[in-house]
This record gives sequence, structure tokens and C-alpha cells, in this order.
Amino acid sequence: MKWGRIFLAGIGVPVAGLLLVTLMTTGYAFKLAFEVQGSPDQTRIGQFAENLGRSYWWVLQIILTAPAAAWAVRKVQNSHQLHGALIGLVVAVTGFAMGFTMSFRTIAAFALTVGAGWLGAALAAHRRLKQDRGHPTTR
Repeated sequence: MKWGRIFLAGIGVPVAGLLLVTLMTTGYAFKLAFEVQGSPDQTRIGQFAENLGRSYWWVLQIILTAPAAAWAVRKVQNSHQLHGALIGLVVAVTGFAMGFTMSFRTIAAFALTVGAGWLGAALAAHRRLKQDRGHPTTR
């Protein structure tokens, strides 16, 4: 098991999601500033950031988990899907710890995040197998 890659990808996904929310909020603040040609309304910016984080946080994590898992399993020789599922699990647990609410939505997002890690790793393994078949001397 490549635990370093698993934890790096698993922690990197929530950090990347936070950066994306921050960038989108900053873009919204600039938009408001240009509209009013001055200082934007901080309350609207705060509401936008809160709504964005609450509504799309899990979506961002699910979307970002698949490529993170694909990256993490690039040099893994076997059990790609297990690595991917573990990455999804680390991402899901981190997201759950940050939100810490128990609901159907949270459980569904948890399962979808683990599934996204599994899928990203499976696609990377399939791509690697396909490349290996095309170039048997590169093993």
C-alpha cells in the first residue's frame, strides 16, 4: 500500500476544494466591486461563500476525488481500486469531520466520494493496462 500517496491525495482534495470555493468567492467579490464601483457588500459576499460551501462542498469533493485517485495510483502495481477507495474514504472522513452533520445527504455524499475514488483508480488502471498492451517492451 502506498499510504503516503493515499493520505496526500485524501487531504489534498479537501484543500483543493477549499481553494476553489475561496477563488469563486473572490471572483464574486470582484464582480460586486465592479458593479458598485467601490467597496462590495461584505454581507452578500459572506452569504455567497456560506451558500457555496454548504451547497457545493460535497460536489467539489466528489469531482476532485476521481482525478486525485487516478494520480495516486499511477505507480501502483496492483490493487488500484483498493487504493482509490481508501483515498475516497480519507476524503469522505475529512469532509465529514469538517461538516459533522448526520443526514441522508451526508451518507450519500460519503458513499459517492468513496465510489469516486474507486472509479478514478479503476479508470487509471484500465488506461495503464491499455498502454501496457500497446507497448509490451515498456514493462
